[in-house]
Amino acid sequence: MRRLAGLLCVLAAVACATFAVAQTPSFPRFPPGAIWNQDISSLAADPNSTTMTAASVGWGTGSTSFQIDFSMHVLYTAGQSTTLTPLVKESGYYTPDCDTGLSVPLPAIGAIEGSTNYTCDLSNDCHLFVVDGSTLYESYQTTVDSSGLHSLCLVKWRLDLVYPPNGRGDGCTSADAAGFPMAPLIFGPDEVYAAMQVSNGDLGHAIRFVMPNSRMRRGYYVHPASHNGAPSSSSANAIPYGARLRLKSNFNIAGFNPAAQVILRTLKKYGMFLSDGGNVPLTADDGLFATHKWTDSDINIDSHSLFGVALSNFDVMPLGTLVAYDNSSPSAECVRNGFGDGAPTLPTFPARILDTRVGSTTIDQKFAGIGALAGGSTLDLTVAGRGNVPGSGAVAAILNLTATNPTKVGYITAWPSGQTRPLASNLNFAPGQTIPNLVVAGLGSNGNVSLFNSAGSTDLVADVAWYFTASSQVTALTPARMLDTRTAFPTIDGQFAGGGAIGPGQQLDLLVAGRGGVPANAAAVIMNVTATGPTAFGYITAWPSDQSRPLASNLNFAPGQTVANLVLAKVSGAGYVSLYNSAGSTQLIADVAAWMPSGAAITALVPARLLDTRTGAKTSDGQFAGGGALSAGSTLDLTVSNRGGVPPSGVAAVVLNVTAVTPTGTGFMTVWPAGYLLPTASNLNFVPGQTRPNLVVVAVGNGGNVSLFNSKGSTDVVVDVVGWIAPGS
Repeated sequence: MRRLAGLLCVLAAVACATFAVAQTPSFPRFPPGAIWNQDISSLAADPNSTTMTAASVGWGTGSTSFQIDFSMHVLYTAGQSTTLTPLVKESGYYTPDCDTGLSVPLPAIGAIEGSTNYTCDLSNDCHLFVVDGSTLYESYQTTVDSSGLHSLCLVKWRLDLVYPPNGRGDGCTSADAAGFPMAPLIFGPDEVYAAMQVSNGDLGHAIRFVMPNSRMRRGYYVHPASHNGAPSSSSANAIPYGARLRLKSNFNIAGFNPAAQVILRTLKKYGMFLSDGGNVPLTADDGLFATHKWTDSDINIDSHSLFGVALSNFDVMPLGTLVAYDNSSPSAECVRNGFGDGAPTLPTFPARILDTRVGSTTIDQKFAGIGALAGGSTLDLTVAGRGNVPGSGAVAAILNLTATNPTKVGYITAWPSGQTRPLASNLNFAPGQTIPNLVVAGLGSNGNVSLFNSAGSTDLVADVAWYFTASSQVTALTPARMLDTRTAFPTIDGQFAGGGAIGPGQQLDLLVAGRGGVPANAAAVIMNVTATGPTAFGYITAWPSDQSRPLASNLNFAPGQTVANLVLAKVSGAGYVSLYNSAGSTQLIADVAAWMPSGAAITALVPARLLDTRTGAKTSDGQFAGGGALSAGSTLDLTVSNRGGVPPSGVAAVVLNVTAVTPTGTGFMTVWPAGYLLPTASNLNFVPGQTRPNLVVVAVGNGGNVSLFNSKGSTDVVVDVVGWIAPGS
């Protein structure tokens, strides 16, 4: 939709409080994973940063006049009576950009921007912001009368939602020209006061800012913007709509008062997004309905409190891809992403809690971008209290651990922090590979899991997939080696050591009960099984030794590879698990990670095939067989309930072995509960031509289904169910 940037209300003086009613101090914020909450303090700036700030000249109020506009108010329905007021679309209403058919719950006491009530002179911007629980209503060019809420654009934002990089959809505006939410990107006196109570406190989120359209690059925007107003600079170096700027770390803030320092620290850590055209750079809540006031002696902020800060004091962060968009073109239209009523939310799991890659993010910005783990070093990763794992009561967690960009052949070991590192490995890699594996780890000291890298340096990514409490009856062990067929390699007790490679078509019956911390009455075990030095393409199948070998695979390999995968296996009555090698010969290593009795939260199954997309393939019940490879960017919803031994109801999650077969590109697969948004996580990484498996724990979603997403190329997919998890675990 074509939208010319509106006039920005410019009120140089701080608005005086005329209402005694203080509203809730719980500020409108998106979830931790939203881009607005990303800590960018350690990231590298765009290499063209200095040229861009020079091309965009400076603030519309003067080179160092970093002025604040106090005219907006954020209203909250909590604790107030409300009137449900229907939208009245004014002539020129922006569709399909803006929402229709809405009614806004207007609090009894409230006002529109630049006003002290719900009427406004529409020659101004007249923004209205209303927070109703996890819903944020934002309106542009707003006034209210007996017929309803008149608006040129009303948008309903979901505060429980992490929006995709292009927000509500490319070409789509909002109450802000760039298509941004506004209330979460401004700041008020209550929020600043709260941050002042913390040593070196900040606002915890980025801020919006504006510049004259004549100083912004014409014809483009960058994500997370999804629209531009009327940028008119012909310079290819001018800053575009959507750009993120960060106050330079060496900018001296000592001369500013404590409240101003909160804002400046925020700009150093989270930065600010270019959101509209106008003269006064920053926008604040005027405090009309706040408990604290800008004029309070311990805050004392006015429109000139940040004077002395120039555009040249900022770094421009990497822009990413420029999106061509001519706001004046008749073909400039909005393509909505469709986040209206009934839109999906992010699932509880998986949740990213570690990503060492520079510039990366995690669910709470902790353990993000900290740099590769060096050879011989250990990282103590906090799991408890993060990624939806409770701060207390969790005894173990399931993590999908990925090594990427390793520089040498090596392995990762995971174990409970505070204990001695065991003789075990969870993940094996070679230089340049990206290799995932699921890990079950007990939580040690301070709720941490220790991660050891044996050689070279490697980045690590960890997504938490599930957790267990003591009542789950899932006992995570310090990993113990139960099998190593290689000559002269030990096991925990000397048994099943050095027996030699397993030949083609051979089966090894491995005793697990009574060894490595597994009791005699164990009904199932979780083991990390590694094939090393295979001579042919093949696979390993694991199952209880007193039953027939199923149509399933747990681990796939190619000649010369060292490949690991986590295995959930039922234990036979005599305490054995069978391991079958399909082709060639291969050495096998098995480390036990956990065990469970009958009646535990995890019920292990004899593996059953639920999906095989290959032409002519079979599944356990004939469903989801031979449907063809999954193409790039596509999603398949797979029914798991009431199939392969999974009950039709009473199932919280399933344990699946997911295998990508002969992919055509380098990419990844994500598995998550159907009906939820695609999370920032991966379960399986692959390269062209290879067959890669990984064990996956995934909550069961709508219709008893789980969703599988393929990022690149096309790939056949095979899924075997090996267990399920009861609710409340």
